[in-house]
Amino acid sequence: MKRNFLIGLVFLMAFAVTSCNKDFERVIADKDYSDTLSIAYGNPKVLYIIVDGARGTSVRDAAIPNIKSLLPTAIYSWTALANPDFPNEASNWADMLTGVKENKHNVQDQTFSNNQLQKFPVIYKRIKEEKPTIDPISLSSSPVFDANLTEGTSEHKLFADDNEVKNAVVNRLAIDSTEFIVANFTDVDKAGEQYGYDNSFPEYKTAIENFDKQVGDILTALKARPHYKNENWLIIVASSTGGAFTLPATQNDNTVFSDTKVNTFSIYSAPKLTQRVLTKPYTGNRFTGTTIRLFDRESGVHAIIPPNVSTEEFYNFPDTIGFTIELKVKKNDPRGDGSYRQNYPTIFGKMNEWSSNHPLANEKGWCFFLEEDFWQFYVRGDNGDRRFQQRGQVLGKGTWNQLTAKVEIRNGKRYLRTYTDGVYYGEHEVTDFGNFTTSAPLTLGFIPGNGHGQCDVQIADVRIWRTALPDNVIKNYSCETSVDETHPYYNYLAGYWPVLDGSGSKIKDYSTLENDFDIQGNYAWTDFNGLVCSPSSAELASMVPQNADIPAQILSWLHIPRKAIWQIDGRVWLDQ
Repeated sequence: MKRNFLIGLVFLMAFAVTSCNKDFERVIADKDYSDTLSIAYGNPKVLYIIVDGARGTSVRDAAIPNIKSLLPTAIYSWTALANPDFPNEASNWADMLTGVKENKHNVQDQTFSNNQLQKFPVIYKRIKEEKPTIDPISLSSSPVFDANLTEGTSEHKLFADDNEVKNAVVNRLAIDSTEFIVANFTDVDKAGEQYGYDNSFPEYKTAIENFDKQVGDILTALKARPHYKNENWLIIVASSTGGAFTLPATQNDNTVFSDTKVNTFSIYSAPKLTQRVLTKPYTGNRFTGTTIRLFDRESGVHAIIPPNVSTEEFYNFPDTIGFTIELKVKKNDPRGDGSYRQNYPTIFGKMNEWSSNHPLANEKGWCFFLEEDFWQFYVRGDNGDRRFQQRGQVLGKGTWNQLTAKVEIRNGKRYLRTYTDGVYYGEHEVTDFGNFTTSAPLTLGFIPGNGHGQCDVQIADVRIWRTALPDNVIKNYSCETSVDETHPYYNYLAGYWPVLDGSGSKIKDYSTLENDFDIQGNYAWTDFNGLVCSPSSAELASMVPQNADIPAQILSWLHIPRKAIWQIDGRVWLDQ
């Protein structure tokens, strides 16, 4: 009776501590409340294997029986991600061992110059502070890894090759007191750098399969420990980076998941876990067709509708009405550096001039333009020098996004609002701006002027509505790739250009007004097969394991509460 009372008291104390801390810490629930259960499960231990240059999908498709033997009791992903902005080993090692990202640890390359590892240290320091009896061991075949990411270990060693690393891990596991090993393997990356990062290169595939054999030897040694069945090991096998490889067009969706340099894999395995596969998330609706590329300045490719009665009446907007303008845009990469950044070019508008000095006489009207990696909608009325540019969200790199700008009247005031893929971004009051009217031609692409760069985009599904569409309608129809009579506001459609004609010198208007664009310049109709309304890279990355998540997993496994002062970034996936 007394023993039952004590067990109940321990349970209540553990519950109270958990309840008090639940708002600021996240750990795996410790269910081992009695001495008997503690003996059965043992203290938590960690085997952490890091392999460089192993693309997740290549590892998945290779012959890896030992790694796959972990999966029935694992949470894992073959589409995990390294840092897209810093896809090198050093920066990602830091992610994998500090639990924070580059914007905090500031490790950008193998020089480790100006790093912030004293402020955001490797987790060994955090572990030793909370559990001094744990002695982390680091074993690596990389001099850079061994020299820069081992502070706080009780022992760290550098080896000539991966086979020596494997032998060292096996030997350490034979020692009963061993409870935390980090092992870094580099041969897969060396093979990828020399031959290519894909299984179509036999040498790379062989390197992955050799790594699997090394993992097999390590697992054999782990399970041979005299008390293994009573121990509580978390086995982590993860790649720091992928590697550069040109995917076939049918596999390239232009999202972060098609960046082979950051395609990694993560496996968290332990006997108490049940299988959970974290797959590639939804990346957008498929969008196909034939369109034109709009690029360059006056001599490049653009399209105009010359002024006429319809353009004056329906594409100018007096201050008494609301309106909505929508279009789909796919940015190209004019710099060729993977940034897809563009320097203030117009992509659609009705203005005589778009210049940095904003000449009043010529700049009345409206336009969409691109700035850095996002977009903006600009309006200038005829009531003095009243102008404003309301920005929208960051646009995808090589994927299609829906841009929407509307002016609505609420309680006698006018507001300019912007949306990307149907998601509201912000608004600005434009009540006293006057009329947004001009005799300028309606223009797709470059509007003449100075002080800004040239556009390089593809545009489709352009719609002009003579009303302010409700937010829910914008949201519900933004990712649709066409509009027809079933749209609840179809009667307000003043212009509809799918821009998918496929041939000819005109972009046809499928609204009742039939105002076609005339294409100017040396244009060409080209096929495309892409995605529209893809989540941002940051959103997509949050849906799969990332390198910075791993230290959070380890702290949770060791029942070490995360302190707010540590500023850990990682997400805990082991929430069973």
